[in-house]
Amino acid sequence: MPPTVRLTRRELALAATLAGAHALVPPAFARIIEPRGQEGPGRFLDGVASGEPSHDAVTFWSRLSTDRPVSGARLVVAEDEALTRTVATAVIPTSRSVDGALKTRIGGLEPGRHYWYVWQSADDVSPVGRTKTAPHPTSDDAVRIGFSSCQNYPVGFFNAHADAAATDLDLYAFLGDYTYEYDSTQDAEIPARGDVASVDLRSYRSKLRLYRQDPDLRELHRLHPVVHIWDDHEVADNYSDNAPRPSDQQRSAGYRASFEWLPRMAMPEERFRTYKPLRLGRTAELFLLDQRQYRTGDGDGQPKSILGRTQMEWLKRSLAATDARWKLIGNQAMFTPLRVLNAIPANTDQWDGYPDDRAEVEQLIQDRVLQNVTFLTGDIHLFIAADNRAVPSSSFATEYVGGSVTSTGVPEELAPVAGPAIIANNPNMRYFNGHQHGWSLARVGKDELRVDYRASDIAVHGAPSTTIASFRQAVDANRIERVTGEEPDAAPLGQPLRATPGSELAARREKFRRAVTRDLTRRAR
Repeated sequence: MPPTVRLTRRELALAATLAGAHALVPPAFARIIEPRGQEGPGRFLDGVASGEPSHDAVTFWSRLSTDRPVSGARLVVAEDEALTRTVATAVIPTSRSVDGALKTRIGGLEPGRHYWYVWQSADDVSPVGRTKTAPHPTSDDAVRIGFSSCQNYPVGFFNAHADAAATDLDLYAFLGDYTYEYDSTQDAEIPARGDVASVDLRSYRSKLRLYRQDPDLRELHRLHPVVHIWDDHEVADNYSDNAPRPSDQQRSAGYRASFEWLPRMAMPEERFRTYKPLRLGRTAELFLLDQRQYRTGDGDGQPKSILGRTQMEWLKRSLAATDARWKLIGNQAMFTPLRVLNAIPANTDQWDGYPDDRAEVEQLIQDRVLQNVTFLTGDIHLFIAADNRAVPSSSFATEYVGGSVTSTGVPEELAPVAGPAIIANNPNMRYFNGHQHGWSLARVGKDELRVDYRASDIAVHGAPSTTIASFRQAVDANRIERVTGEEPDAAPLGQPLRATPGSELAARREKFRRAVTRDLTRRAR
């Protein structure tokens, strides 16, 4: 007999009252979802989330706040928002040792469809979450992927996440710097947004708890399945440069907290491995990278590598073997060379500082004649669209760098100068915008890839997002075309998104200038 599900629908605006509903448990997955205990006490104060969708399974997450050292909660997954057509339940234990995290992976789901879910403890019920499975591996359906990075909590409002939450998406990718380990209060544009420095397990957990208080980030997690790759600030700024190197204990603490707070399952063979593939039908396959944990050659006496040999070989095998039309690489650091005057590399913390690794990837793509290799990138606080060329007349891959959610980029008053200067020194770039903040939408189809850059005024909570640039990439063309005439709501490059009084603008510019100076000083250390 299917297990009985007890639900009290308190304080939920999106589901009807249910009592005595019965879960229809797919027999093949009974081992995964059979009850392993009873619901214990605790409240759901940090929202819900889902992630790592395959065509038949999703990872579900929440967190139980309780005074008890051990407790548990029941997960209910259904085909409808009212939770009347239940497909699975699971009772998941938790404890202080994992910071109250609730996490499980449910299989036996149908491909390419939405599911709704809720967590229930002995005395509370979570908000109702929504998720979506990936398309079937043989599907040619288009997919919509949102991506962003660099969400420094005190510096501005997460309007990008509100916009993305309200957008029809199949997947959302966080491409690094989900949190910032240092106390950013000194950079704060937003009053009364407290922050702390993170150096150990307790403070990394506190940092994640702080960020998840943001209602827009919570809503994004509630409505869309996500994947996440970390960059440096989840542990410490540029921590792979060994200047100095954080202790193994500090690195482990940052990694552990990240796994506790995100809907990601650990791999048995490597506890903190985050690089992995994500199949999205025949239309696309997303390869997620880890460009921090395995770096070598920065003051440690080893050969320089941004990926490490094991991950490099995995990436090469995966790119060569996939039959997906679009080969998307979820990337923390910019792959495209970035040059300033006299062709000097501008940021050696990116792939620019690891030319042998970049050459190895380039060689594979060209030798195997791989089509439609596209990097989706975070980290550098800039919106960039670029072709990657072996020779001036031929591009072998493309890259879309998705700006930052809030972290400081180019000061606004320098934007009219910085953009043309960067483009002049980097003729492979189709677009550059360093002063606006937001997220990116990739619409991946059978015949083309479309990417929109969306931005908002981060100093105003709820400010609308606008499309500041759109791009088109035809299948097998391996080059980017700027789409014009489809951005009626775009703000002109170099202009603020709203009218700002002169005195206020001057004050904001000075704050940005100080923040940029601090950031550059940190990176230079």
